[in-house]
Amino acid sequence: MDFGAVVITFAVAGFLLWAAYLLTTSRTKDLQPEETPQNLAPYVSDDELENNRLTRILASAVVAAAALAAVMAVYYIAEADRQAEAVEAFHERDVEEGEHWYEHFSCIECHAAGGVGGGAEYIEARSGLTTTWAAPSLNDIFYRYSEEEVVSVIVFGRQGTPMPAAGLEGGGAMTSQEVDQTIAYLRSIQIPQAEAVAKVESAVSQAVNRISSGADGVQARIAEQDEEIADIEAAPGIYSAIADLPVTIDDVLAGAETCTEASAELVSLPCDDPAVDTDRDGISDDAERRLNVIAARAFDAVGSGSTIITLDGSLELSLAADDAFSMADATGEPIADLESVSEFLRLFGTAELSYRIAAERQDRFLPPAEAGLAYLEESSEAAEWEVDFETIADVAFGGDIDDATRAVGLFNSYCARCHTAGYSAGVAFQQDEGSGAWGPALTDGRMLVQFPDIEEHIDFIINGANWAENYGVNGLGSGRMPGFGQLLSREDIELIVKYERSM
Repeated sequence: MDFGAVVITFAVAGFLLWAAYLLTTSRTKDLQPEETPQNLAPYVSDDELENNRLTRILASAVVAAAALAAVMAVYYIAEADRQAEAVEAFHERDVEEGEHWYEHFSCIECHAAGGVGGGAEYIEARSGLTTTWAAPSLNDIFYRYSEEEVVSVIVFGRQGTPMPAAGLEGGGAMTSQEVDQTIAYLRSIQIPQAEAVAKVESAVSQAVNRISSGADGVQARIAEQDEEIADIEAAPGIYSAIADLPVTIDDVLAGAETCTEASAELVSLPCDDPAVDTDRDGISDDAERRLNVIAARAFDAVGSGSTIITLDGSLELSLAADDAFSMADATGEPIADLESVSEFLRLFGTAELSYRIAAERQDRFLPPAEAGLAYLEESSEAAEWEVDFETIADVAFGGDIDDATRAVGLFNSYCARCHTAGYSAGVAFQQDEGSGAWGPALTDGRMLVQFPDIEEHIDFIINGANWAENYGVNGLGSGRMPGFGQLLSREDIELIVKYERSM
């Protein structure tokens, strides 16, 4: 029980005791016959009023004042702790609710649990191909952005990326309170600054490796696209091989002399003439033999899946008429035959629908796939991701290859997301370094025009851009340019600046 509740309890108890005292004394007082009417009886004398009575009243006032002073002092001391505990309780509630909103509004699907960063499926605009867009880490976001800037991103999103507008003002569903609670959760998962700084080396290494392995990555994507085209072209043939199976399956599971009530229920049909079911597994003996043949046909045609459909199980069936648990799962646990057939129907239904759509709409699916392949082949030939480290070293770093390599790695790790078109979509979709995306293009000496003074350029990267504040020459901040002063050393920032000024 907190102090306030204790005070109230004592106050109520004191009042009740005083009321009881008054009631008791009034009942026990002897009632004497009045010799003189009360309105005519003389009052207490002035001597008694000014001495004993006044002294008692003043003494009571002094005691009450002293008690009140003591209570207020104790209350004041305890209230500060109570307020602090209340603030902490509200904060803990906000963090808990924020984690709920982080999951409820699907932030976790792209940025992963704990905000470590991840990816989001996205259709790349130039190619029309589906790719995985790199989603940044959020467990270090407040080392780059202010709280107001993060709120703006949540509310209004990032148009042209998988990041949607989540706040009501931006057209989303999150109330301002839910946004604030999400911010509280994000603050609670921020890693120590030392850990955030330590990630720089691995980020630079990954960025440099992406350049060296870019050709292999694009070739792998071309191979995937070739496979997708082959699957689309093969879809009519595969569908024709399984097109009759849905009707055949219905006949087996609900047909006369092959059905049981349980098997017919799987296809939502009646069973008018049940067949023999030796092992009493809900599938008749004849149906089990026929289903094995049907499943073999389906598996031969569809296999384990393709780019058209990815099956989360196998179409294979091996049912025995004398065994109610003919098959087992991956752990070796037996599976009831009725359950095995139900799972087969689910998988086959998905495969049949997918191949039917692919076959019927091949003329709509094939041209975009072929256009995507052509884009990838052009990307492979252009190799926009490649960097001439020697030239950069000669132009900007006095021939120092190591500095040039690190500068490019730093730029790609922390700047390319906004200043290189297509960078977050993957190496196959990347355009020229510094070609511009949500941030302006940096090529053709743009930074020399924007920042004639190199120190202003360095300070800009350290502090970022604030809303409606000038930077450089005629630059007006939007709040979207982060500051990297808490993550990168001045030496690393100077390397980035030299590289940007050489573009």
